[in-house]
Amino acid sequence: MKKELIVILLLILICFPAVKALLQPGGFTSHDLTHHIVRQISMDKLLSEGQFPPRWSGELNKGFGYPVFLFNYPLPAFLGEVFHKLGFNFVSSVKTVLFTSMIISVLGMYLFLKELLESRLSAFLGAVFYLYAPLRFLYVYVSAATGSALALGIIPFIFWSITLVAKEKKRWAVLGGAVFLAGLILAHNVTAIIFLPVILAFSLVYPALRSDNLAKNYYRSLALMFLLGLGLSVWFWLPAVFEKQYICFDEIFSGFYKDQFVNLWQLIRSPWGYGLSHPKNPEPGDMSYQLGLMQIAVVVSLAALLFFKRKIREFRSVGVFVIILFVISVFMMLEISLPLWNNLPFLSLIQFPLRFQAVSVFSASIAAALLIKNMPHRSFLFLALLFLVLYANRNHWNINEKFDPGEKYYLNLKTTSTSYAEHLPKWGKIMNRKSLGKFEFITGGGKISLAKDYSAEVLAEIEVTGSSRLRFNQFYFPGWEIEVDGAQTYFDYLTTGESYGLPVFDISKGKHLVKAEFKNTSVRDIADGIGMVSALAWLVLAVRLTMVR
Repeated sequence: MKKELIVILLLILICFPAVKALLQPGGFTSHDLTHHIVRQISMDKLLSEGQFPPRWSGELNKGFGYPVFLFNYPLPAFLGEVFHKLGFNFVSSVKTVLFTSMIISVLGMYLFLKELLESRLSAFLGAVFYLYAPLRFLYVYVSAATGSALALGIIPFIFWSITLVAKEKKRWAVLGGAVFLAGLILAHNVTAIIFLPVILAFSLVYPALRSDNLAKNYYRSLALMFLLGLGLSVWFWLPAVFEKQYICFDEIFSGFYKDQFVNLWQLIRSPWGYGLSHPKNPEPGDMSYQLGLMQIAVVVSLAALLFFKRKIREFRSVGVFVIILFVISVFMMLEISLPLWNNLPFLSLIQFPLRFQAVSVFSASIAAALLIKNMPHRSFLFLALLFLVLYANRNHWNINEKFDPGEKYYLNLKTTSTSYAEHLPKWGKIMNRKSLGKFEFITGGGKISLAKDYSAEVLAEIEVTGSSRLRFNQFYFPGWEIEVDGAQTYFDYLTTGESYGLPVFDISKGKHLVKAEFKNTSVRDIADGIGMVSALAWLVLAVRLTMVR
């Protein structure tokens, strides 16, 4: 334990250059930091209103509503809310999520590689390689993509859980693995789509990579882990899958990936910048697409040495798996893979082929660890590779410019919190004016007094001077219902003109109590039910494990 504690402290210490820029007060210029701060503010409000799971924000899109957490991964904002309740402001809460993602990624990769290769030195270097890669700094300092960054922090723990299940060393490995798998899906569903085939492949081939006996019921335990992981996160992914038909996502991102393929040279060398992505027609200051010279070097070295070390079973089997993984990930980033992107519908959800670089970095980290374990002069090679990977990334661990307009600036922003408003319903639009209130007279008139103004429930006392028509200023999305004096009323949201997409209904003269409520659809009810059953099953298994001595 003393040795492990020293190693962990050293790993945290070596993270400092990578995270030090996040310790500066205030925000910074990036692709998405502002979006995530707006989501963090929204998460805080929705939870304070008792909306759980949080799905619909009534304040976003200038007060006309947005299904922010129906389709946007919620875990970064959940984690950010923990930091906010601990006293951090909203900007610092989001930055702390980025900070946490980098620290846990190093610790998780160390635990996984130590279990896989049974070598502290190898695991240490592999963990450093996993953090010190251009992609990791692109996600944090260029894009400020909390979901992608947090997902890469969680991934090693899933692989660690699989190795523990195989060795039957830890009774909690299955339950822990289920939580980590659910965490990956909730942290960034796109990264989950990319890595789930890798996780499944590793689970299936891992017995062949081992030199000792496999634990009894290995595959049964893994099946339970996967089922629980999918079940614990089903409340998010099932409605997102089935209700995607109602939003603009496909219209906006259909074929988007076709202009985002990089060429091989760009993966080897491209200037570091903080701009957007235009790989086919680069502009000055564009973001970099480089994979990392040291990451490429260790994989190439591993491939070259496989012939000479082929008698060592572990080196050969793990090495071949790593190289295949690396080659496939690079292939998926090049335009030569376009037929696959065109014919596999789930790939269009990934949007940016460059996201497959996460698999490249993951496999390169294993390659670095494998080289250290099986090469002569281990200490010298360890120090050399450690220095070189830090040196190669020395220009990547900084923000571009400080941007600190103050907390009030973000509190007043009521955007959609996404770059393209891709989760708007097909009948919705980006609003350029603020809502005048949740209810508004179109014809007729009277007095409107809001008794309750929550995102998922609005209650108003309305006194109407004559037969009138009212508009509910929230874009319709399946689940919205309107009641007048306790009775559900008909509304039309496909009217022409300015009200298009906003529910419109008639109301008679007199005083009325009008209630609009965002309820669950049948899909959401099913998803929430499965999620609760899965959580209960997890708790029952946890109690049983606790009682077993």
